[in-house]
Amino acid sequence: MAASTTSETWDAAWTLSSRVQKKGLADNIFDETPLLDRMRRKGALQMESGGKQIKVDLLYGTNTSTWFSGYDQLNTAAVDGVTAAFFNWRYASVPITISFTEEQENKKREAAMSLLQAKTMQSSKTIMNSVNAAAFSAQSGKSILGMQDIIKDTPTNTLGGIDRSSNTWFKNQTDTSAVNFNDKSGDFYLGLQKMSAMYNSCAEGNVEPEYIWTTLTLFGELEEILESTGYARLTGGSGDASVDASKPRFRKAVVNYDRDCPANRMYFHNYSFLKLNILRGVNFSKTPFQKPSDQLAQVSFIVLGANLTTNNPRRLGVITFS
Repeated sequence: MAASTTSETWDAAWTLSSRVQKKGLADNIFDETPLLDRMRRKGALQMESGGKQIKVDLLYGTNTSTWFSGYDQLNTAAVDGVTAAFFNWRYASVPITISFTEEQENKKREAAMSLLQAKTMQSSKTIMNSVNAAAFSAQSGKSILGMQDIIKDTPTNTLGGIDRSSNTWFKNQTDTSAVNFNDKSGDFYLGLQKMSAMYNSCAEGNVEPEYIWTTLTLFGELEEILESTGYARLTGGSGDASVDASKPRFRKAVVNYDRDCPANRMYFHNYSFLKLNILRGVNFSKTPFQKPSDQLAQVSFIVLGANLTTNNPRRLGVITFS
């Protein structure tokens, strides 16, 4: 149903007048997809050629080292410590449907874009929006795995076929103490203290979190802390802001918000360990148009085969705030 209608009297002045047609479609419904955009830039969208499942090989145990001298007997016991996680492909589609009459009525090229272009854009944005939301959610039905599966508040679920309740080496870092982000204890904000502890828990050697994702509410509270204490006015030697409340960093990690992020959550990512695997040829691609036998219409689909995977969830973390 159209959101607006027009009603005019087609007299000579109106009939011979023209309307300004702006190019493109102004998006008034879809959210942006910052998570997918950031993963694409960081190379965390991995194209695969096919296969029944996504197999991720894992090293989880050490061998035994022995100090010796002379004719000491050495340890020769075999150890395991190598396994694999398996993730199923998940598929999504959005139709592009055009009837015969719509096709005929839109042949005249006075519009800023064709009906096909408009409907393709609509369907492409729909599937991108759906995937971005699913990546922050828990797996449901036939959807991809989400952060609430991989970076779980209580990581005792089975992930990739590995029972995390007994295999603690495959658990993500978690903090569910649920404090208010902008409450203070002495001179310290509780939210920043939690971020500091989680950052260190996810870090190891030269490996540190790259991005922190949270809600607009928590992001706004972080901005308030930076702006109210004056940190946003600090500048580096080049004159650029070293702490910018509009683009904050926490140590080496960029802090972002996404409207799909679940309430009160803050996720710590390193994209060496979190990937969106995508099937080659089913990567937001459009299928050929088909005509039903009993209708003068055409339908095509924007399709995706993908799943969110991890190879080391110990370097990923989540904080739950109240």
